[in-house]
Amino acid sequence: MKNYFVLLTFLFCILGGCKETKSPAPENNSGFPEIESLSKEIAENPKNPDLYMQRAKFFYEKKVYNNAAADVEKALALDSLNPIYYHFLADCYLDGGDGQKSLKTMYKVLTLYPERIQSLLKTAEIHYILEDYDSSILAINEAVKVDPQNAECYFMLGVNFRALKDIPRAINSFQTAVEMDSKLTDAWIILGELLEKNKDPKALKYYESGVLSNPTSAEAKHALAYYLQNHKNIPKALDLYKEIILNQKDYIDAYLNSGILYLEMDSLNKAYEHFNIMTGIQPQNAKGYYFRGLVQKKKGKIKEALLDFQTAGNLDSDNPEIQKALEELKQK
Repeated sequence: MKNYFVLLTFLFCILGGCKETKSPAPENNSGFPEIESLSKEIAENPKNPDLYMQRAKFFYEKKVYNNAAADVEKALALDSLNPIYYHFLADCYLDGGDGQKSLKTMYKVLTLYPERIQSLLKTAEIHYILEDYDSSILAINEAVKVDPQNAECYFMLGVNFRALKDIPRAINSFQTAVEMDSKLTDAWIILGELLEKNKDPKALKYYESGVLSNPTSAEAKHALAYYLQNHKNIPKALDLYKEIILNQKDYIDAYLNSGILYLEMDSLNKAYEHFNIMTGIQPQNAKGYYFRGLVQKKKGKIKEALLDFQTAGNLDSDNPEIQKALEELKQK
């Protein structure tokens, strides 16, 4: 696994979604041909747990978590020893808004397989998402007892220690993780961030190691580029942003940061081009309109700037910078 941090961050971001339980949709007449087809197959072969899991995954993708969980439970009734089924059921409960039920599901699988590393780490991950960091660390420590050389364990310890603001132990854990597995791109990036906050120049080496660990990672290149940008190596930062855009044309932050650098350099046409592309890729992102408005203002195109600021304000009415830009322009 190379994207532990991305996965944890994504799951943490859906905590708000955990509070919203979707209403169950009917199995039949669902409006989805795939569901209806699977339902027919299940009716013909009701003892096949894989069919229930297929339908559960489709419900899950459609965020109909109650139905997804119900199908996984049916699969478990037919195959109660499959740990993957328990893991997926835990996801259904978690994303459906019931974190405690998700944990209880993982405790069940651990009674069957108390030394299964991935189940221990899955339990730790759910505790982390629910911000019970101490319980998460306890679960990880159990995994370390089983496999002391497991890099993922130390990565997850680092994530928890960072959440607890125990930065020295976080750094130590991430360093141990990359010593065990130098391909842990996310660990290198986080180490760079932690050392940069401490104003430690070794942060640059960690960011560079992140790129070396996965030369195709836009996230690693962006982290290095942003560090260089903040440390006045603008040409190298712009080169990296260009690389990112060339290989991943929808990577918004590369357009944003490039545009800001061009704006600061008074390369207004290039800045406009980048912010204009931003608004095309993410029309609901206020930043694209705000910064494009700043370019228009510098160009003396007041009407166009005002329109962009108004659009940005409609998308993000609580942003004081946008409101300030609007008020200043209205006074002209």
